[in-house]
Amino acid sequence: MRRRTFLATAATALPIALAGCAHPTDGSLSMREMGDDAALAEQYAGETEGLPPERKALLDAAIAGESPTREGVYPPYERDRPVEYEGSYYAIGYEIADTHTETLYDVEIDYDPAESPSSVIEYRDLPEADRNALGELIPPDEDVPDNEGVDIGRTYRYPEDAESVLLDGQYGGVRHEGQTYRVTVEANREVTVNTYEYSAEKVADSTSALGQQLRERYLFTLSDLSEGERDIVAEAVDGTYFPEGELETFRTLADRFRAHDAVDGDEYGGDWLVRYDGTVYWADLQYPPETDA
Repeated sequence: MRRRTFLATAATALPIALAGCAHPTDGSLSMREMGDDAALAEQYAGETEGLPPERKALLDAAIAGESPTREGVYPPYERDRPVEYEGSYYAIGYEIADTHTETLYDVEIDYDPAESPSSVIEYRDLPEADRNALGELIPPDEDVPDNEGVDIGRTYRYPEDAESVLLDGQYGGVRHEGQTYRVTVEANREVTVNTYEYSAEKVADSTSALGQQLRERYLFTLSDLSEGERDIVAEAVDGTYFPEGELETFRTLADRFRAHDAVDGDEYGGDWLVRYDGTVYWADLQYPPETDA
């Protein structure tokens, strides 16, 4: 077995970006009542409970002031809003402490090779890094594709000083519970890997404190509406309004929101904290197009 040395200090698969949420072409408005500060804080902030263990450990260490570091192609945790931790709320941030280049590898498996590989190793005898590289690919899922040649693959980064028998091509096959699979590992490309150093800043001591901050910073009153605008809001309260082509009044109402700071916003829409008829709402507005074309 040959010991291979790499710049990496953590073994990770390249994350797969998730598709963004789709919104109707003509926009939409939904408004959820915020009965008290607890509802407002729950709507706004995240929580550490229920997170994957590795991510929760990262946040726990940051909140404890330990300045934890993690390496990756992308930040392991990135969120603009604070998280709740033991009754208080913390903003989690990071700085890039170091950057280096690593090799990304393609790991490919043929579950039903036409010819058995000449060199085969038992799965249980693989070094840990190779088992991690194979991830959940062995054993195969019941619905795995049945192709000629490669059936499935993934990209992977090996850790520093990884012991591997697959990188050097010492073995072309892996046997698991009597089944032999052809496995290939080949360099794909160079990637930039960052070292992220995390920190936490307490932004509120309690739910009521966070709620008060949000009200002072973002809350505005929606008033003096036209009849058409009131009809839109009535439909949006505890539901969702879709203009369905009737855009003029919806644009006017949207401009009322856009005249105030959004809790979160971009060129497509955002979230606002609004008071209407004495009730506070969390409003999700997706902008209507500028023209009817």
